[in-house]
Amino acid sequence: MNKILQLMTTLFLLFAVFCQSANAKINIFPKARYIPELSFYSDSGKAYKLKDFKSELLMAVLWSRYCGPCISDMKKLDTFSEKMKSKGVRVIIISPEKDFKTADERHAFLRKIEAPHLESYIDRKSNFINGMGVFVTPAAILVNRNNEEAGQITGSVKWDDDDVIDYILKLKTKISKQLDEQEAAYQQSQEQNRKPTEVSFDK
Repeated sequence: MNKILQLMTTLFLLFAVFCQSANAKINIFPKARYIPELSFYSDSGKAYKLKDFKSELLMAVLWSRYCGPCISDMKKLDTFSEKMKSKGVRVIIISPEKDFKTADERHAFLRKIEAPHLESYIDRKSNFINGMGVFVTPAAILVNRNNEEAGQITGSVKWDDDDVIDYILKLKTKISKQLDEQEAAYQQSQEQNRKPTEVSFDK
């Protein structure tokens, strides 16, 4: 319990620092939410869903080429993504299909704004962003390893800031611990249900 309290205290302090490094709203849900079966698409037209991306923490960032804060964040997000690959955090970006005529144009634009390493996908007819209930970009959807939505970060963030990186890593740990506790409680209840009921007979 002391370790959990210590983690929560650390997260609170890092949250304050994070807010100083961001013009963003952070909403971490008390309980992770079910994610609807919504598709977005690769360069080849293959449909993907968030559950197809296995990671301790997935960040699906919604952006547009016509969104100023999105563009200013992209280089920082690219750096953040590269640093986090080995730490259990995966980043993908999703933009409206209408923003670019071709995939080559989209990738050329990402190179121009110095964000060439980001995994890029498109949202056809805005079905994904509308289905997720996101009304402003940039927005990062946080997905835990059970393919549930753990929270959202909306607005501009200095992703390459060390304090922001530290906050996200601590947040990943917190989200993983919550899942570990849920899974342990479930296993315990299953074991109790499997125990034979003792019946005594009076002689």
